[in-house]
Amino acid sequence: MTATTAAGGKGSGSEGARVGRAALRWIVAVLVAWAAATIGVLERTRAHTAYALAAHTARTLAAHQARALASRDNAIARPESTAAPQSPASLSTFAVIASAPLADARAALERYLNRRVRALDADDRALVHTGTWRAAVTVPIKDVDAWDIVGVVAVAVSPWDGMLWWALGLAVAALAAGTLTRRAVLRLAEDGTLSPLARIAPALAILAAAALAVAWQLRGRVAAAAASLPAATALARFDALTLPLPSAPMAELAVVLLWGFAAMAIAAAAWIASARRRPVDRRETLAAWAFLAPSALHLLIFTAGPLAFTLWVSLHEWDLLSAVRPWVGLGNYAELLRDPLFWRALLNTALYALYVPVSMALALGAALVLDQPLRGMKVLRAIVFLPTVVSYVAIAVVWQWMFNLDFGLLNFLLRAVHLPAVDWLGNPRTALIAVMIVSAWVQLGYQMVIYLAGLQGIPAHLHEAATLDGAAPWARFRHITIPLLRPVTIYLFVTGIIWSFQVFTLVYVMTEGGPVHATDVLVYRIYQNAWEFRRMGYASAMSWIVFAILLALTLLQWRVLNRRGDDVA
Repeated sequence: MTATTAAGGKGSGSEGARVGRAALRWIVAVLVAWAAATIGVLERTRAHTAYALAAHTARTLAAHQARALASRDNAIARPESTAAPQSPASLSTFAVIASAPLADARAALERYLNRRVRALDADDRALVHTGTWRAAVTVPIKDVDAWDIVGVVAVAVSPWDGMLWWALGLAVAALAAGTLTRRAVLRLAEDGTLSPLARIAPALAILAAAALAVAWQLRGRVAAAAASLPAATALARFDALTLPLPSAPMAELAVVLLWGFAAMAIAAAAWIASARRRPVDRRETLAAWAFLAPSALHLLIFTAGPLAFTLWVSLHEWDLLSAVRPWVGLGNYAELLRDPLFWRALLNTALYALYVPVSMALALGAALVLDQPLRGMKVLRAIVFLPTVVSYVAIAVVWQWMFNLDFGLLNFLLRAVHLPAVDWLGNPRTALIAVMIVSAWVQLGYQMVIYLAGLQGIPAHLHEAATLDGAAPWARFRHITIPLLRPVTIYLFVTGIIWSFQVFTLVYVMTEGGPVHATDVLVYRIYQNAWEFRRMGYASAMSWIVFAILLALTLLQWRVLNRRGDDVA
């Protein structure tokens, strides 16, 4: 029986190894095919960008030659006119093969390409001529009447221009992604929690990082070419003497689609390699992914997609009313760090967040009062909670009236006790305090309900035992209630700080960031740059800074709430 089992186990192991080797061959083949297709997309985009720049250089030289012909004819007609147009300055790094009559230009071009070329006066447009290892762009030279082609300007295009940087960027991105993912996989293997599908993580990470590096370089190269070309040349799609720039978004889409197909093929190969797993495990895995797919797809489309798009927008000078949106890289972030209004908004937001501990203290007091077993407490709880469910716009309008200098309710009460009226929303010293008061009032009901749930979750026998031991009410509150409410307090504090960094409606309705930027908070600053100044790229960069701050606060919450069990017991 033991020998049979051993033989069966050996056969099963050899079958699993055979399937694993077959899957490995598939993965290698997919990686090779993906690399070849990506290099093809890269080379096509690079070549078309170089052709567009070379055509612009050739057209400028051809226009100079045409002006020279016109000046020469004018000099013959009027001998006293001897001035000739100067030669254009260095236009680019492209080498000029020929700028001569048709026969001479054709001979020079054939020598450069090492092959015969067709007649250069057959088409009145910019032409691309490719050889085995070389390429060139030609633009015709017209006569004085701009009718007949009398010559040609030929400009060489280097096939290896920029390829070193492409290869270096790909290698660095792939190496970094593969190394980091491999370390993570090895750590999981040490814990014994490694799934068979997790072994393909390095390959998928290399694919993703390489695709990101290629897309980044494609966008940067095309944007740099568009910036170096005149606006009319860059946008004229039907000008026969120019060559259009490639579409960077289409090239990026091709790279992303290639990455997606390669990832799916690798995942399928890994799934085949795990065929030796029990059918029950495979069915459970498929069922789990089937249940997760709708939510994952929703998050991908409506959360991850817009988030990635805002990151992309933050790397451009993006104006909704302009067709030209140049690539600026990290320029928006660098400008952000030098912007005094951003730092003022960040300081105002940090000061505004100080209302959170005050509102928490008031909410805890209200919860202690409303936790008493008295009649009418449910009605009082509903009244205190009511501001939480009321529209923020309505709340802001009502409080704006209450803060009014001339006929506001608060100033009426101050005058009733013979105190001077306060210009709550018009004074830079009190405007932010007024918004904090409204925010504390709005959040009081929500925080009270959370504290009330925490109080009702404290075992009653703890207070009874402390009372029998002679503990005073303050001692019971200090040594029993506060420690057991610690998780609730931490939750309310962190979520309150996060909410305070996202305040917008109250500021927009009550103060519009004034007076003198006294209530100019981060989200309102983002809104102004995006929709009033139409600087979507700058606003997106600012939103990512806010996202980084909120992420740090969330990680802080996770770290504090997952301490030792006896800290939150």
